[in-house]
Order: sequence, then structure tokens, then C-alpha cells
Amino acid sequence: MRSRRSLPSGTVRRLAYGALVAVVLTLLGCGPSVNVKPFSQAELARMQIESAEVERRGYRIEPYDTLLIKYSYHPEMDQETVVRPDGNIAATGVGPLHVAGMTATDLATRLQERTSQRLKNPEVIVTISKYGERGVFVGGEVGRPGMLVFRQGLTPLQAVVAAGGFLATARLDSVILVRRNGGPEPFLARKIDLERVVLKGEAEPLALMPQDIVFVPRTRIANANVWVRQHITDLFPFLRIPIPPML
Repeated sequence: MRSRRSLPSGTVRRLAYGALVAVVLTLLGCGPSVNVKPFSQAELARMQIESAEVERRGYRIEPYDTLLIKYSYHPEMDQETVVRPDGNIAATGVGPLHVAGMTATDLATRLQERTSQRLKNPEVIVTISKYGERGVFVGGEVGRPGMLVFRQGLTPLQAVVAAGGFLATARLDSVILVRRNGGPEPFLARKIDLERVVLKGEAEPLALMPQDIVFVPRTRIANANVWVRQHITDLFPFLRIPIPPML
């Protein structure tokens, strides 16, 4: 028998996330009318508190992040390493070290402490040279639907711009945000009005979190055009032939 080949972990995560996105958007049923309700003031307040807490604590290292560790006066100790799925790294001169959940500053301090007995006044600088696959997904009527790398402070409009901007068929006043929810519902789906942000310069109500889904639905006219194409034009090809003007 042929042995089964396992997919790389990054591919598995991308496939799983893509399947999740498909299920969520199917459940939303984003048709000509968007029946998702807007955020309540209580929900917005809670999410703003959550975002502020993440901002205050700083970015926490996660599995699959790539770390660049540099020693200012001991370049032989420098290394670039990927955090393993269990949250550990093999640090030069230190050995196994659990780093998931630490900030870059926390890790630099820990490495300085662990190497101070064999190095004279070690100065360690830790940066994240590449984030793991913690992203946000942007779909619907945008130029380049897909996953974006999450960064602190990313807003829904910024995510849409990074995904190629709105298409002419986009409905800006009913952009849908889907977020994992800690309550009885596994996902929270709400609509936000980005038309006010774009046309009136209003501030966006909240920043995104890792694994958020931003979905831009079609306008009613766009859906009508799609219906005509699928049910009439494609079924009757002769309708695509231009009729010459009558003399």
C-alpha cells in the first residue's frame, strides 16, 4: 500500500480556516437583503475594551511566529528560529524554552537572565521577523479576497483597502464582521456601516482581532445583474449578440 503523505501544518491550517469561512458565510446567507443586525453599544464597548487590553499587553508570541534573537555584544549567539507548535524554541546557549504568551521584551529579559552567568553583561534584542498564520479574512466584493496578516490596530476599512479595495458592486453600508465569540454562540456576526466612514469621515467603531472575517456583500442592483446573467443571458446565448440598428 502507498503511504499517506501528511500535509504541512500551514496548509492544514489554511484549509481549515477556509472551510470555516465558507461555513460561516453560508450561514449568514448574504443575499440581496442583509439581515445581520448592527453592533449594540454594549457589544462595541466590550470589543473596544478587549482591543485596548491586547494593545496594552503588547503582542504575545504565538506558535509558528519567526523570532530574530540578537545579542549586541555576542553575535555568535544570534539566531532566527520558528516557535514550535508546543510554544517552545531551542535557544542558543540556553536550550528548550517555552516562549508562547511572552512579549518580545519578556523573552529578551528571560534570555539575558539565563545567559548572564556565561556572558558578560548580555544585551538581547528580540523581534518578530515573521508572524505566524494569524490573519483576518476579507471576502465578498473586494479586489483581492483572501487572508491578510494581522497587525495591531488593523481596522475593517484598512483590511478592505489591503484586499484591493471595494468593487463597484460593493455595499458599503452593510459590511459584515464575524468574530469568534466566548458566549453560547460560537460566532458573533454583525454589520458595520463603512459608507459613513468613507463618505463622511466618521471614525471606525472598532479594530479587528486575529481570525476576524470581514465580508463585503453585493448591492441589490449587482445581485439583480447576476441573476439576469445566470438565468437569462447564460441560458440564451443569442441574447449576447448585439442587434444592429434599424435603418
